[in-house]
Amino acid sequence: MDKLGINGPFLLAQIINFIILYVLLKRFVFPPLLNMLEARKQRIAEGLAAADVARKEAETERARLMTQIEAERADAQRRIAEASAQAERVKADILADARREAEEIKARAITDAEAEKQRILGDAQKQIAELAMLATERVVRRGIDEAVQQQLIADFLAEVSLN
Repeated sequence: MDKLGINGPFLLAQIINFIILYVLLKRFVFPPLLNMLEARKQRIAEGLAAADVARKEAETERARLMTQIEAERADAQRRIAEASAQAERVKADILADARREAEEIKARAITDAEAEKQRILGDAQKQIAELAMLATERVVRRGIDEAVQQQLIADFLAEVSLN
């Protein structure tokens, strides 16, 4: 091996040193280093598991909240529909009451107008009867001819139309 430029005792010393170094590393350095790497691996796995659990919980909570929002939205729509229907019923009731009152007022006005008309007609008939009596008295008193009688009737009609 000398021909190759390798020193045998030096190579042997190097091999022994390497074996000693390997044994020392394996005994004192590798176990804590491997334990540290294993602990780190465990922490990462736990962190990933916790993140996965948190993600699943968040998805569950999101689904629950979406369901709750939909239920609230449906409830709000139902309440709006009920309020709208109630408003329509109130509107219809108010309109019906207003129409009924208008009809009652109209009927009262017609009744009052008819009564007033009858009263006025009664008064007019009374006045016409009185005027006819007066005209008859005048005609009878005078014993008049046809031309005067026509004149008296014209005067009577003029008086009636003025009153």
